[in-house]
Order: sequence, then structure tokens, then C-alpha cells
Amino acid sequence: MKKLKTKEPKLLTLILTASSGIFLGVLLGITILLSRPAKVVTSMDEDGATTERGDYTSIYMKGRVSGTETSNLRGGLSRLQRRSPGPVSFSEAEINYFFGQLGKGDKEETTEETPDKQPAKIGPFNLRIQDDRMFANLKVVVDPQGDPFELLAVAELKFENSESGPTLSVTGLRLNSLPIPGLGGLVTSLVQSKIAETAWPEEFIEMWQNVKTITLEDGQLIAEVGLRQA
Repeated sequence: MKKLKTKEPKLLTLILTASSGIFLGVLLGITILLSRPAKVVTSMDEDGATTERGDYTSIYMKGRVSGTETSNLRGGLSRLQRRSPGPVSFSEAEINYFFGQLGKGDKEETTEETPDKQPAKIGPFNLRIQDDRMFANLKVVVDPQGDPFELLAVAELKFENSESGPTLSVTGLRLNSLPIPGLGGLVTSLVQSKIAETAWPEEFIEMWQNVKTITLEDGQLIAEVGLRQA
């Protein structure tokens, strides 16, 4: 009786099998991290601010929010309006308070008029400054009236200064516990387009045009006030 030869798998078959396994593993990992809600804390001393080994949940520390308009914020905004030359500094708490108050009435009116037409509900913007790094987080609820799914978008931001003034760019992005690498340029373009489309109050636009440069130092945002060269 003729002995049958063992058929060895072809190289292409092995490559396709390995690639399929890697793809399914990556897809599973993305699904797990994206579906795992991030924990938001105000201090690392809070309960639940740390995770156990094997728990891939991301922990984000929320930026502080001032309860009232501080004298420093009021004075800094006044200098921006008058274009009084020199640096003015703001804390994360003051920045979060300012943007929380900016256009608050218009936002509430829009939400009340069309509650059932919103495919997603966007929560308040929050900024955290850590030394010379800046993080912004935004809570998004997809399909809030049907089967809601929460996403916490956390972006690391930086200002790039030029003669025409500071420009905001995104250097890192996470959705829930999933890091999104290599999309900084795309997200920056989307953010800049959204900023350009937003109907900002005239007062805010005038103040922004009086800012020459923006830097971060010791947990403070420092705006240099003066006339731009271009």
C-alpha cells in the first residue's frame, strides 16, 4: 500500500492564519478598552483612584473649577480687553469657571428646544493643567434617548506660538480607556474647524486677538498680552 505524504501547510496559509489571529486579538482589545468606562476623580487620594493588576480602566483626574469669579480672573480679563502689555496668568480652576459661564444660557436654550433630535449629548468641557502639560476632557453620550453609550474623550493639548498668535493643537487622544495613536493631526484639524465655526461672543474674540503667546508654567496658563506682528 502506497504511503501518503504529509501535506505541509503553505507559507501563505500560515501568514494568513497568524494575521487573522493578530487582527482578532487587536479587535477584541479595542472593544474591551473602548467599552470600559474611564474613572474620573478629583484627587488621587479618592477611593477607586487606583486599579488592581489586570484592570485596564484608565483613571483621569478632573481639573478644578472655581465656584466664583476670582479677582485674578477679573483683573486678567480686564487687561486682555484693554490690551495692557505683559503676562497674565490663569489657573485651571479659573479657566474652567470662565468657559463654564461662556454661552451657558444659549446652550441650555438649545438643549430644551430639541431634546429628542440630538444623536449625542455633549457634557461640559473641563481642563486640567499638570506642570507644563494640558489635558482637556469632554463627556459624550451617544444616543441619549435610546440606548445610551458614554464616551470620555481626553486630549492632550498644546499651544504653538507664531507671529500671528497662538494655535491650539492636539498631541494625544484617548476614548474611554483606549489610546488613539497617530491621529493628532486629524483631531487638530477637526478641533480648529469646530473653533472656527463656533459663534464666539464678540468680547471673547477681541480678548483672544490681544493674546500674543500662550505658555504653561508651574500649573498656570500664562498669556502674553500685546499687539501681534501679523
